[in-house]
Amino acid sequence: MSGSGAAAPVPAPSSGGGAGGIPAGPSPAILKKVKKVLDTRIEAPELSVALKELSEFYGQNTLDNRRNLRTSIERRGVQVSQNLVDAFGDVMGQLTKVENDVAALAECTERMQQRVKAAHATTSQIVRVTEQLQRKETESSAHQALVSEFLAHFRLTQGEMQILKSEPISQQYLEVLARVGDIQSQCRQLLRVHHKTALMDLVDETSSLQETGYDRLYRWLQLQCAHLGSEDGEVTALVRKGIAALKGRAALYKVCLEDLGSSRRQSVLKRFMTALTKGGPGGVPRPIEIHAQEPLRYVGDMLAWLHQALASERELLGS
Repeated sequence: MSGSGAAAPVPAPSSGGGAGGIPAGPSPAILKKVKKVLDTRIEAPELSVALKELSEFYGQNTLDNRRNLRTSIERRGVQVSQNLVDAFGDVMGQLTKVENDVAALAECTERMQQRVKAAHATTSQIVRVTEQLQRKETESSAHQALVSEFLAHFRLTQGEMQILKSEPISQQYLEVLARVGDIQSQCRQLLRVHHKTALMDLVDETSSLQETGYDRLYRWLQLQCAHLGSEDGEVTALVRKGIAALKGRAALYKVCLEDLGSSRRQSVLKRFMTALTKGGPGGVPRPIEIHAQEPLRYVGDMLAWLHQALASERELLGS
C-alpha cells in the first residue's frame, strides 16, 4: 500500500465479446465499491490514524495478507477488546470492592440511624422524666420551705424546750410559756377552718407543754409565797409576772392568790408586832408601845403604820 494521494487507475473493460458480440460492462457492485474508494478522503485524520494502526500489525503486502486483512483486523479488534477487558478487570474489581464498601457503609449508616432514633426516643423519655422530677423537686422544695416555716412558727425550738422543762424560772421562761399559749390559741383558731391531723397533734403537744410549764410555775410561786411570809419578804417583779402568767389556769391562780394572801398576812402581822414591840432597826423608829400611856397617840401610831402597810399591799395587789 502506498501513501500517495492519487487514486489508482481503473482498468479498462476487456474487449472480449459477449453474447451477440456486445462488450460486457462492470457490475453495479464493483462500480459502487470503486465509487466508494474514489470518494474516500485520504487526508482525513481518522484515516491516517487507521492506516498507522494497520501498519503496526499488517506486515508485508502479500496476497495472503491482503486476503486475510479482514480476519487480521477482526483478530486485532478482538485482541484490543480483550486487552481492554483485562485492563478494566482490575478496575471492575476495585469498583466491586468500592461498591461493597459503600454497601457496608450504607448498612452501618442505617444501623447508626436506627440507634440514633432509639437514643433520641430514650433521650426524649429521659428528658420528660427529668423535667417531671425537676418539677417535683421544685414542688418538694416549696413544700419543705412551707413546712419548715410552719414548724418554726408553731413549734418550740430545742432551746425553748430546754428552758420550759429544766431551766430555772426566769423572764425567758415566762416568755416561752406565753409563746406556748399563743401557739395553742392559733392552732385552735385554724382548727375551726381546717381539720388537719398536724394541727391536732400540735394542740396536744402544746397542751402537754403548757400543763408542764404551769405546774412548774405554780410550784415555784408556792416557794416564793412561803418566803414572802417572813418579815423581810418582798414581792419581786418576776413573782408579779409569774402570778400574772398563771391567770391562764384559773384554779392554780386562785390557789396561788390564797397562798400569797396568807403569806402576806403573816408577813404584815410579824412586821406589825415588830414595830409595836421592838421598833425599827437600831431602835429607830421607837416601838409603838412606848406611847401606850397616851392612848390617842398610841392608836394614831398604829393606824399610821397600818395605813402605810396597807398602801404597800394595795400596790402589790394592783400590780
